[in-house]
Amino acid sequence: MSSVGRVWVSGCLAFVAAGLIVYAIMSLAVVAPIRSQKEALAKQLDEVQNGAARLLAEAKGFADSKSYDSALKTLDALFEKQPGSSQVVEGRKLYAEIEIKAMAKEQKWDAALPAIRAAWEKAKAAELMADVEQQKKLLETGMAETLATEWNKAKDQIRQDWEKK
Repeated sequence: MSSVGRVWVSGCLAFVAAGLIVYAIMSLAVVAPIRSQKEALAKQLDEVQNGAARLLAEAKGFADSKSYDSALKTLDALFEKQPGSSQVVEGRKLYAEIEIKAMAKEQKWDAALPAIRAAWEKAKAAELMADVEQQKKLLETGMAETLATEWNKAKDQIRQDWEKK
């Protein structure tokens, strides 16, 4: 191959390599941010179009499982993020129903609390007494062993003191 041909092939290869480098830079610098913007915009669009229905359904699910605090927080998010949606009307009705159920649940708890606490205190006291008895037995056993060991150590000195009297 002649030197002109080699120069021409080298130039073509350099041109292709430069094109690939430009393509890689464009992909990283331009296309990737646009792709992430597209995904963010798609997510925002989905939130605008379906967010109110999704939040209302989520609140209903929480209410059905008696997680009233979570349901109320979800409805608050619905009212804040989607104030003009048609689901807000149904959400307000559900909010009032949930508040009534939550209040009834709280009143039921308040009424049951004294009996629950008394039963818990009785069980806990029995458990603590059993622990105290076990500790007492261990202490008595340990005390007898300790006294025997100390007696063996002090016995000779005590005898000497006794004999001096």
